[in-house]
Amino acid sequence: MNLIESSVDGIIAADMKGNIFIFNKGAEALTDYAAEEVIGKLHITKIYPENVAKEIMKKLRSLEYGGVGKFIPTQLNVLDKFGEEIPIQLSAVLIYDGTGQEIASVGIFTDLRPRLKMEKRLQETHLQLVSSEKMASLGKLAAGIAHEINNPLGGILIYSSLMMEDLSEEDPRRGDLARIVQEAGRCKEIVKSLLEFARQTEPKMEPTDINRAINDGLFFLVNQALFHNIQIVKRLDSFLPFVQGNASQLKQVLMNIIVNAAEAMHGSGTLTITTSPAPDRKTIFVEFTDTGEGIPEENFTRIFDPFFTTKEVGKGTGLGLATSYGIIEDHGGKISVKSKVGEGTTFKIELPIHQGTQAILEGQPIN
Repeated sequence: MNLIESSVDGIIAADMKGNIFIFNKGAEALTDYAAEEVIGKLHITKIYPENVAKEIMKKLRSLEYGGVGKFIPTQLNVLDKFGEEIPIQLSAVLIYDGTGQEIASVGIFTDLRPRLKMEKRLQETHLQLVSSEKMASLGKLAAGIAHEINNPLGGILIYSSLMMEDLSEEDPRRGDLARIVQEAGRCKEIVKSLLEFARQTEPKMEPTDINRAINDGLFFLVNQALFHNIQIVKRLDSFLPFVQGNASQLKQVLMNIIVNAAEAMHGSGTLTITTSPAPDRKTIFVEFTDTGEGIPEENFTRIFDPFFTTKEVGKGTGLGLATSYGIIEDHGGKISVKSKVGEGTTFKIELPIHQGTQAILEGQPIN
């Protein structure tokens, strides 16, 4: 029994009527039951989801799962004391008496939560590496394309504008040239977005006041027609620590998210902007919650991809959020999104605080 009790895995034995008579420390840790609550009191089926115990017994008596009387390691769920499902790996055997009659079953239950958690972390790290490599490659490609296009595009704009000046106001060719200037100007904006996405220059990092960056951004936006019917609610923490960042780039991110929110609300609704320090005083949070149309769940994994957009053709390059994601990542931060179709969206930014502020904050916990 000492060997059974010292096992980190749960070991549970029950007779053929389902009465549990062995329930070791590992089983207690796994299920939150105490042995005295279980032995002689709890039926073996109660630690499994419905009908699972019956299926396990069928497989124990089958040739297909390790031979009669054996159950090869298999992943499944058990129930803890509170009814929560716990992922485990189960190995089991049947015990026979001298006449070959079944008298008990013994199962070894290995908690898979630590392993699954580690696998998820490894997968997330892998996806981040792949994303970083993809972004770096796309950045180089975007920069190359932008520089190649910029010069001839500038020539088109200059010469078409000069040609317009040589034509009278009544000349029908002015309309065609105006369209050339307009579309070339739009191409210029796309090229500008490409260069911002590429960001091949190292930004100057310094202590930055996020609250001020938000207020500065709103100052330029609120008078635009898009914002006339939008109520903006600011919940900015007055004692918010500075972050280590580039004010211009961070303002670009904040304004981009604010404009996206306004467009998602079609110029009517409420945008709530909240800033707060993390309880550990190492990071700050910035949240933008709108009452817009929401984002379908299938788009969650794509919204930060370059050139992905749900806007009409000609109304967006699909580089705004990709650029924002890259800027926040370069600042050692994170950006995430939660959304429900028909209810609205919340973008959450987490940024590390400026180290000089850290020393000032040491002391009383933040409530």
